[in-house]
Amino acid sequence: MGGAREQSLSAGSRTHQHPSSHGSVLRLALCLFAGALLATALLVAWSCKTTRSGVVPLSGNSGGLNISSAEGAESRPEPMMRVRIARQVDSAEIEGRGPWLIAVEGARTGEILTGPLTISSSAGGIRVADVSGHIRGFGPGTPVYAGPVQRRGEQAGNEIINLGGYRYPGTLRIVPIESDQNAFDVVNVVEVERYIPGVISKEIFPHWDETTFMVQAVAARTYALQRREGARKAGRHYDVDDSTMDQVYGGLTGQRVALRATEATRGVVLTNGSRLGEALYSAVCGGKPALAEEIWPKEIAPVTIQNVRYSAATPPPKYVDLGLFRKIYCQNAQWYEWEVARRTDELTKRLQAWGMDRKHDLAKLGTLRSVEVVQRTQTGRSMLVKVTDTKGESVTLTAEQLRNAANFAVNGLPDLTSVARVHSNDFEVRVGRGVTVFKGSGHGHGVGMCQNCAEGMAERGDDWRTILQTFYPELQVTRIY
Repeated sequence: MGGAREQSLSAGSRTHQHPSSHGSVLRLALCLFAGALLATALLVAWSCKTTRSGVVPLSGNSGGLNISSAEGAESRPEPMMRVRIARQVDSAEIEGRGPWLIAVEGARTGEILTGPLTISSSAGGIRVADVSGHIRGFGPGTPVYAGPVQRRGEQAGNEIINLGGYRYPGTLRIVPIESDQNAFDVVNVVEVERYIPGVISKEIFPHWDETTFMVQAVAARTYALQRREGARKAGRHYDVDDSTMDQVYGGLTGQRVALRATEATRGVVLTNGSRLGEALYSAVCGGKPALAEEIWPKEIAPVTIQNVRYSAATPPPKYVDLGLFRKIYCQNAQWYEWEVARRTDELTKRLQAWGMDRKHDLAKLGTLRSVEVVQRTQTGRSMLVKVTDTKGESVTLTAEQLRNAANFAVNGLPDLTSVARVHSNDFEVRVGRGVTVFKGSGHGHGVGMCQNCAEGMAERGDDWRTILQTFYPELQVTRIY
């Protein structure tokens, strides 16, 4: 069907001469007919595959599970996830066992190419080149699907794609970037139950208790499907990112404990009535769990949470059931308490750059002079901070915003090592002329499940449902398929 196939057939007709020209023509016709049958069979094998085996998906919610109304619907198929695994790249090489089918979104047919494939983008659109040099072009703005064709006798749902040193299940969607004609995103289209092992194998340590893996599987599945709903309502071309922007995802994994935990909790999520719950989590709470509205208030000015600190022994009655005042098990975690020293001039540049990128008033400040915590959460975690420069100008922002700003990547400044990063939004800051010191506790935002506390509960013998209900007391554990 492609140029390589046609060249091979032409070469074959020249090297096998026969005294009868009629016989040569007949044999050539038979070869062409056989080649066409093979190509058709491969296309049919692709197009007849179910959502478990990588059929080219239609846009929108077609073929997916309406999660909002799926409580208890065990007969429904598992939903597909769209995971962004490469961001605004100008080229990518796809390897793996072929042949490969390349098709536009929603198509049931396409073109078969021989890998590895090289994908590039320009003002003319996406270009796909195979190993023989055959090039298939697609118009500007056209998303392209690429996936291995299932071989005869293979079980559906076992497709494997190699990209950037990682192996991924499912198929790929190449999405041009509207604002940059030379760039595209690569999205892994994969069933949620094949996605989850690739998340939990990266999110927690391999030596942890299998119960913790089951807890993490439910939280990760809920988070993914909840983000999936939001992305499709917003018309975004991916559901989740493969980084800490959402959940870390490493593609295909052979980690047995992750695979067992995923299978044991298949289809189990956290729900709030008829809808998915908000299953946020972080690595180490540092002894000070938080509510989402405390860390990400919609508006800073009208925040009414009192600047007080309650002891876990005597929590205010109205908050007893929110999971904030629970026993802490992360005291032995690496980042339970930490201290980070940064050059004040370098930190100032990062804060200014973050402010410019986010269109925040932090960009207007000069050299850093002081950082003061002006409001705390119910458990004593830093919530609002006031940043002041050497001219006396001040800006108030959330502690989470300051953490992100302090860790912001800036051209011309060295990348921050994991040790040098500000690890959480709970800190006290001492600013000096040369060096600024952050002294804090915890790793991450502190909302929802603390992964290290979950491991501590598993070690003491709690089952996975009990652990989930401890961290998400207002949500229900529900199997939706």
